[in-house]
Amino acid sequence: MKLNPINYVRYLLEFVIIITGVVLSFYLDDLRQLGEKESYKDTLIEELLVTSQEDLKQIEKITEDLTIVQKNIAEILADIKDGRKDLNDAEVAEKYLFIIQKMSVSFFPQNGTFNQLISTGSIELIDSKEFRRVLLNNYTHYYERNSANNRTLDDLYLAFGANIDPKITVTSTEQDDASFIYSDMVVSSFDIDQKFYLSNTFKAYLLTAQSMVGKNIDMLQIFSKSYKEIIALANKEIS
Repeated sequence: MKLNPINYVRYLLEFVIIITGVVLSFYLDDLRQLGEKESYKDTLIEELLVTSQEDLKQIEKITEDLTIVQKNIAEILADIKDGRKDLNDAEVAEKYLFIIQKMSVSFFPQNGTFNQLISTGSIELIDSKEFRRVLLNNYTHYYERNSANNRTLDDLYLAFGANIDPKITVTSTEQDDASFIYSDMVVSSFDIDQKFYLSNTFKAYLLTAQSMVGKNIDMLQIFSKSYKEIIALANKEIS
């Protein structure tokens, strides 16, 4: 039986129409899914903007406190340099309390939104390679360096508590208007061992604290620059 040429053309056209319809359907579905992913990516970046601004404020507060810690350490070191104690006990207690209270305050980046960008694959939809690079540096490389610094400062805090506090004992109470995260303490009583205050042991601990706090400030400055870049690049990405 010969196939009628007209029917052959008709069947061919129907086949082409069906295949085209299927391909178009898949294409439109892919476009829809891509649009949804782009929208979700933009939502995550908007959330990232909020947390980055919050983290930047946290960095500024911690840096401000650590700068005062460095100032207090320098003043005590200057006082004991000549082997004499010129600061009165109340001044020493106030400065030491601030040092011990603030020197190990840690910065913890809010990385939940970044983790969502990674787990959902949304980070691959970010147009800017520079933005992706800055994000990965901030939440992986810098994050790990910061965590290592935090552990070292925690160890130093414990060492101060075990070896310095028995000799320079300062009890404190929390200020009524202190914030929850950065609660400030005020001296309520103190007992300063004059001989230990002038000792090389105390000086060595202060020098170690000065060095570690300085490294922490440097790390926070790196974070600060990184977050400012993130905020600028995030605004470009969603504009």
